[in-house]
Amino acid sequence: MTSVHYFPRYSQPENFVTNNSLLLLSRLYEFSRFKFERLLGLLCAANDVDPPDVSLQFSQQVGTSASVVDGYVTQRGLYLAVETKLHEHFSMGQLKRHATIFREGREQQFLLLLGTTENPLSDKQRADLVKAIPRDVTLLCTSFEALIRFGKQCLSDYDEEMLALVADFEAFCSGEKLLSTDQFTLFAPPCSRSYEENISCQLYYCPATWGRRKARYLGIYANKAVRAIGTVGKIVECNVDLEHDAVEILNLDGAPLTGDEKARIVRAARAASQRNGWDLSTGNKFYLFEQMATTHFEKTSSGGIMGHRYFDLKKVLGGPVPPDLAALALALREKRWE
Repeated sequence: MTSVHYFPRYSQPENFVTNNSLLLLSRLYEFSRFKFERLLGLLCAANDVDPPDVSLQFSQQVGTSASVVDGYVTQRGLYLAVETKLHEHFSMGQLKRHATIFREGREQQFLLLLGTTENPLSDKQRADLVKAIPRDVTLLCTSFEALIRFGKQCLSDYDEEMLALVADFEAFCSGEKLLSTDQFTLFAPPCSRSYEENISCQLYYCPATWGRRKARYLGIYANKAVRAIGTVGKIVECNVDLEHDAVEILNLDGAPLTGDEKARIVRAARAASQRNGWDLSTGNKFYLFEQMATTHFEKTSSGGIMGHRYFDLKKVLGGPVPPDLAALALALREKRWE
């Protein structure tokens, strides 16, 4: 069996995602067996099946005589096979071949399908797969989004280290474009000290090492309110040479930078140096807005925000998210948050 690694060692994206998903599960189990039992309970409840007891070992890329299953979680009396997909569709032939990893007569055997949707199989496909696997194997289906949600639900507010790990896994999944809600998510970081250049240059910047979801919208927060929102067009890690007004691109998510976008980065870096004494010449990434609109999405609870926040705009608005940014900015003026 191939061990789960703490750092990625696979070039194939699916193996990379599998490794990180199993790492999340194993770290949660190491942190607290009871928290992990709750996570499995939430997964089983979502699939309307009884939860197992746990005492587990985590492996991946486990071979059978017919196939190689992505992940495998075992204990005496519990067997949980994990198959991940980076798209909506699973191969029925492959899943049926995976059935050979199970044995008749074992208790608490589970096949977990982890993908981009919570229900990746049609009713007919599910029925066919249930017939193909041993009768005492329970089929579970979930999405990366649901796994993250269940991970947060099984933790307490004071479980800061594990919450940070789940948040990092969320950022990883977002970077791999595995979270469909990103297109309706507003990322709001505190920007009080950089507010002027954020607005005038229509961008946000932070250290390149910070893990952040690739939300479609970014809100400029200052003085107890999100005061402007923008649609994120490009994210670029770069070096900035203020002496020569030059930008050296190190990593770019999006189309090539235009001359105007490079000039905005240089202006923001110069303003950060002059106003706050910040050196943005190296080690930073810039979120460049396609468009921006002013708003007033107010925080009503006392104090400022301790760190960045993510808002599900469909939940905030109680309905569809307007495709027009100006309309969205206007709608947010009527909303409050704590």
